[in-house]
Amino acid sequence: MGCAYCYARYTHEFLDLSDPLDFERRIFVKQRAAEVLERTLARTPLGAQAIAIGTATDPYQPAERQFEVTRSMLEVLARVGGLRLSITTKSALIVRDLDVLSAIAKRSRLAVNFSLITLDRTLQRTLEPRAPRPQLRLWAMHQLSAAGIACNLMMMPMIPGLTDSPSAIEQVMVAAKQAGARQVHWRALFLKPAAAAHFLPFIRRRLPESAPRLERMYASNSYAAPAYERQLELIFTRLRAKLGWARSLGSPESKPPPLTQLRLDFSASAERS
Repeated sequence: MGCAYCYARYTHEFLDLSDPLDFERRIFVKQRAAEVLERTLARTPLGAQAIAIGTATDPYQPAERQFEVTRSMLEVLARVGGLRLSITTKSALIVRDLDVLSAIAKRSRLAVNFSLITLDRTLQRTLEPRAPRPQLRLWAMHQLSAAGIACNLMMMPMIPGLTDSPSAIEQVMVAAKQAGARQVHWRALFLKPAAAAHFLPFIRRRLPESAPRLERMYASNSYAAPAYERQLELIFTRLRAKLGWARSLGSPESKPPPLTQLRLDFSASAERS
């Protein structure tokens, strides 16, 4: 979605793509991902570990409207019970798949994490030029929550001097709680070298008043200073208590339903391939 701060930019280095803009302009689509997932699940013990979708790049990229790769994989997961599954996204496109998500939630433990770091539309559009606007994400959160899907707020990354004021954080938390979010989690900005090579020059061009502080903090370290981390922890701890949020992204108390292993007709899969 073209987020200026995205830490996943380094993944394109594995494909010998060194231009930072390739991350936004050259999109790779795994069109047979669902078939591979089926084969993998058929021979893999399930239930011991959680499955997280969207930890590197958003599973609801704009290209998902056309290719439906994420939906096809969710349809596979809907046929398996007893999973612990989380999906992290910025996109309201996830509402399209509410039918499949509801099917998954009936048989497995499912949580959808909505990434939202600011309600300031101007700032959001600058930092996340192709991501849905904040109000659209809150609408999607409300739709899923109303359907019984557990939703959480992910305030990642907290960017020093841009999204980290107590009042701005509180506004996001209040809006998300009203939209049905159950829990909140946060993380300070961290910049791998590939991300820093894009983000810091971007800040100098677009938000120059914020550049000196960010350059000092990340000049020789990919992670925020410990003192800054502690400051954020104090802010979130106070606001969680004030607003009645659960303390962390814990798992539901109930145990997931019994596991069902996929049984596949490999001859049919071979014919399709």
